[in-house]
Amino acid sequence: MEKKNKINNLVFNIEQPLIFNWTGKFEAPYASWSHLTRTLYDYELMFVTKGTLYIMADNDQYEISEGEYIIMPPLVQQHGWKQSDCAFYWLHFAQNEGEIMFYNTDECTSKEYRICANGQCRTRYLFLPMSGTVPSPERMVILFKQLQDAEKRYHNKSYDDFYVTSILLELKSQLSPSQGTASGTKNNTLCDNIKDYIHWHLCEPVTVAEIAAYYGYNARYLTTLFKEVTGNSIKDYITSIKIEQAKALLTSTGNPVSQIGYSLGFQDNHNFSKYFKKATGFTPSGYRTEFNKNMVFHQ
Repeated sequence: MEKKNKINNLVFNIEQPLIFNWTGKFEAPYASWSHLTRTLYDYELMFVTKGTLYIMADNDQYEISEGEYIIMPPLVQQHGWKQSDCAFYWLHFAQNEGEIMFYNTDECTSKEYRICANGQCRTRYLFLPMSGTVPSPERMVILFKQLQDAEKRYHNKSYDDFYVTSILLELKSQLSPSQGTASGTKNNTLCDNIKDYIHWHLCEPVTVAEIAAYYGYNARYLTTLFKEVTGNSIKDYITSIKIEQAKALLTSTGNPVSQIGYSLGFQDNHNFSKYFKKATGFTPSGYRTEFNKNMVFHQ
């Protein structure tokens, strides 16, 4: 992602849920498409799933590539500064207090961001860079799909507000994965490395023995350590990551179920369906039927 000029980061007050306005998925109708010019009157989050979005916020130029996002605040002038064949989810929302808050990187630690009482703390302010890379983009796809499905299915504004807040919280959590953990210790670093290995080999039938051999540890020791640190076994973590990716592929592509299972390292379609149903309560085809209800808008 390339940013040619500096633009401030954003602060969201989440003591109350953010306010949902509308959402959808955009797919460029032709390769020479470029974003229209307009003034925003609410916040817009754009999460790119294909190609590169070339967009300006006032005088700042951005190149937002696949797996990256940008959040634009109210009153900025949007403008597409280059043609692009891209696709992205978009979400318009507002803050309850209506205030647009910014911060510079060196100021964020001085702001009050937690409310603590009786030994428990709640997040008050959510600090987010205006743009960045999403480490696990498939989780964002699932949340956008769920928001779209909830909006059409339940017609309850409160539900939609909480989904919007959840999307931003997911974004924050992915950008700050070490928050609230004892990061930096040898065991945590090793477990993070194991997770990285699993993500790198997501499309392969990766095994615990293979991971242990790669890092030079006994498989039983590594399994015990990983569960103590993360609360999950390595095998369960591998399955959960594959299922999350399968959800994203089922709801954002038209690929056959058998092809999706094979692409994620499952031995056969029966094996894939068994693990998927155990994790979600649905067969892969049933999940696609329930949740693959896109709202595609051409801007």
